[in-house]
Amino acid sequence: MKFHLIFFVLAVAIWSQRNANADIVKFIATGAAGEGLLEGNILPTTGEQGSGGIGSAGIIYNTDNNILRVHVEWGSANGYTDLSADAFRVHLHGPTPSSGDAAFGEVAPLLISLSTSVSFDASASSGGINDLFFVDQTDEQALLDGRMYINVHLSSEDKGVIRGYLQPVPEPGSIAVLGAIGVLISCRRRRRSSRCWC
Repeated sequence: MKFHLIFFVLAVAIWSQRNANADIVKFIATGAAGEGLLEGNILPTTGEQGSGGIGSAGIIYNTDNNILRVHVEWGSANGYTDLSADAFRVHLHGPTPSSGDAAFGEVAPLLISLSTSVSFDASASSGGINDLFFVDQTDEQALLDGRMYINVHLSSEDKGVIRGYLQPVPEPGSIAVLGAIGVLISCRRRRRSSRCWC
């Protein structure tokens, strides 16, 4: 039985490694205040009542061609709260000094002006962007490390009113490997006290 479990863990690990070089990386937009484009993800907070999040096409990066799909929305027509005014600009900023959760609240220079897209809808109640953008190869690792964020501005003067830090979503293969390791550890602990199903 022990051999079968070890074989299973190794098979999952090999499968995961083969998929580790997958071409597509999915992202969430989040921050200290939670998931989405939120005013609380900017420190100090802005007082903006509007909110937004990721649209149905998602935020997806293709590592083969350096193309980042960005589909973000805001306003009540999209299931969020209306902004206090129409959006002025939307930017991708990066890289932040830190990565992952440690980046929350950090600021970084403007990297890509997303609002130059023909899909940009500035409406406070039904706005958004759904387009493809090129990420320079030198910026790719910062994106994959979770060191970038999307900022929605209402004027040329504000530092952004709602924000979401881009964090990569773990691939299912990685989760499966962690689960298999957890099963192995659990079985080893229970082996002496009771019979393990594995």
